[in-house]
Amino acid sequence: MQKSFTSGVAALGVLLMFMLFPTLAAATTVSFTPPSVGVPFQNTTVNLFSTGLNGMTLSGQPLSLDLVFTNDLLGRIQLLNPGTLGVNLTIFTNAAIDPGFAGATTGYLLNKQGGQLGTLQTAGRASSSDGSFIMGLVSFSLANLGGANVVDISGVHFDTSFPNTGFTVTNAELSFTLNTNQLIFGTAQQLPETSTLALLIAGVSVGGLLTRRQILSQ
Repeated sequence: MQKSFTSGVAALGVLLMFMLFPTLAAATTVSFTPPSVGVPFQNTTVNLFSTGLNGMTLSGQPLSLDLVFTNDLLGRIQLLNPGTLGVNLTIFTNAAIDPGFAGATTGYLLNKQGGQLGTLQTAGRASSSDGSFIMGLVSFSLANLGGANVVDISGVHFDTSFPNTGFTVTNAELSFTLNTNQLIFGTAQQLPETSTLALLIAGVSVGGLLTRRQILSQ
């Protein structure tokens, strides 16, 4: 009798744990193709598109999204002013009206190996009368990226929930608003090691300073 009672209590405890702490949604991978490889982008917004979520109905479902670059490409971001960097996911739907807001959303950048890069951020959310809704990360700093001013990313991660309005997804856009920061896409082999890049930047800076001094002395 004591054994049965103990087993019953244990089973009830497991049930309560799942009720109070529901399991996280399994990660859904959505692939985005960069517009150009080997071309540095700066003072612009870079837009990538994907049909990977097309046909999904907005039913309030929780989603864990890994938004990754196709063909094993990486994005190298040189953070000249990280506070001005913005990363947005826009979901387009067949609604001709406001499709509703995403639920509470968090996110972070994905490192080269697909793991978390930097601290978890609370995402901003918006909804538009053109049938789209948006979630975005804007709280970047050198401190919350581990002090690095050059980072390589394989994509972006969002934990969110879609609106419960019954509309259907028709397209998805991943955008990087750079301002003075710089972004370049390439494979690991195409991108120089960050240590080499730092030496190159330092060399260019010193060379420019010496040239300026020479001109001034003349």
